[in-house]
Amino acid sequence: MPDARAARPGREAGFVSFGVLRTTGPEAAADLVAVLKAEVTAWVRHTPGFVSSRVHLSADGATVVNRGEWTDEAAYRTSFRDNPAGGVLHGLGRRPGVVSATVFHGAPAPGVEGPETDARPGVVVVATRHLDGHGSARAVLDLLERSSEWKRGFPGFISATPYVDRDGTTFINYPMWVSEVAYRSWMADPRISEGQEELARLEVAPPEYVLCTVAAHMDAAPRTEQESGPA
Repeated sequence: MPDARAARPGREAGFVSFGVLRTTGPEAAADLVAVLKAEVTAWVRHTPGFVSSRVHLSADGATVVNRGEWTDEAAYRTSFRDNPAGGVLHGLGRRPGVVSATVFHGAPAPGVEGPETDARPGVVVVATRHLDGHGSARAVLDLLERSSEWKRGFPGFISATPYVDRDGTTFINYPMWVSEVAYRSWMADPRISEGQEELARLEVAPPEYVLCTVAAHMDAAPRTEQESGPA
C-alpha cells in the first residue's frame, strides 16, 4: 500500500510529468504497474532532482497513469529524459497490450487543501482539459480559487492540485478523496455541475477523466543513497 505520507504532492516539486497508458485490459495494465515500480525503485529514485513517482490504476483496470515529480525541468531532462538507463520506461508506449500513450509535462499551480490533507488517498481523478492558451488557463485557475472556500471543508476531500503545461493549452487537475463514498458525495453536489458548465465554455475539446486508485508511491531515495547510486 502507498505510504500515507504521500497523500499530497511533493512540496519541492516544480515540474511534473503525467504518463497515461491505455491498455487492452487488466493483465496488460498490471504488467505496466509492475514495470514502473521496478524501474523507479531500481534507478529513477536515486537520480538528482527526482521527488516522487505515483502509479495509478483506473477503476476499470485498463489504464495506468504515472505521475512523476521533479524539482525542476532541467533535473527531469538530465536525470530522466536523457538518461541512457531509461530505455524500458521510455518504451512503455510500445509494449504489447498498450493501445495508446500520452505524456503531459507542466508545472504545479496553487491548489486547494481539504480537511483530510494527511489522509491516504482512496480515490484519485486525473482530469485533463484542453484549452486555447494562457488566458483560458488563468480563467480555469480563477474558477478553482473561487470554489476553494466550500471545498476546503468538504468531508473526505484531501486536496486538488492543478498543473499547466508551458503553452497553457493543457490543464490537469488532480483531486483526491479518502474513499469512493466521499468522491460520490462530491460529484453529487450541485456546485460541481455548475462549475463544470463554466469550465466547458473555456475548453476547445472534450475533457478526459481517469478515475483511479493509487497502486504504488515511491519517494526519492535518501540523499546518501542518491550520492552512492543504486546498490
